Amino acid sequence: MEFTLARTIRVSLVIAMLAAATAAAGSAATPGTARATRANGSVVLTGKWTGVLTGSVNGSVRRERITIVVNARQTAGSWKVSSSCRGSLTLHNISDGYHHYRRHLASGASCRGGDIDCLQRDGANVIDSVTPRAGGWARNGTLHRVRSG
Repeated sequence: MEFTLARTIRVSLVIAMLAAATAAAGSAATPGTARATRANGSVVLTGKWTGVLTGSVNGSVRRERITIVVNARQTAGSWKVSSSCRGSLTLHNISDGYHHYRRHLASGASCRGGDIDCLQRDGANVIDSVTPRAGGWARNGTLHRVRSG
């Protein structure tokens, strides 16, 4: 097989572009990973997160805008769907990379509690998969960090 100057230049350009893309991806992924994990390797969920959860009930799509706050120890927090549907979270367990938080209702809330928010970091975001209470509805979505200020 004969290599021409043009072919050699094309191969060199492809190699250079792949090397540059790999270096850029590596440097871009490193800071995000550093922010998402602690030094001991555990996932950091601490902070305020918001997003829309979507699920299906009897064939129709339902959406729920939610805000979740996880405390610094990641053992508890709060959740809010509306001013009349809110409460606290307590850590139920951790498994398969998910932190499972049980929803408890605040005094005077007009909705039902008992759902479990299963939270897992996904880069800069958090995936929330809700395991419903009996008679509830399953839903999931991506939550984004709420920046203060």
